[in-house]
Amino acid sequence: MAEESKTYKFVCTICGHEVEVDTPELPEDFVCPVCGVGPENFEPAED
Repeated sequence: MAEESKTYKFVCTICGHEVEVDTPELPEDFVCPVCGVGPENFEPAED
């Protein structure tokens, strides 16, 4: 099972929601589905 693309995990610093995307940064128009904040409130999650 080959890994096709790298995924990047981000965690919301407000509510703790985790999101996984295939780009190293979240889109500028990304909105947290839980608390509604923008990508500036997310930081890379440490595995």
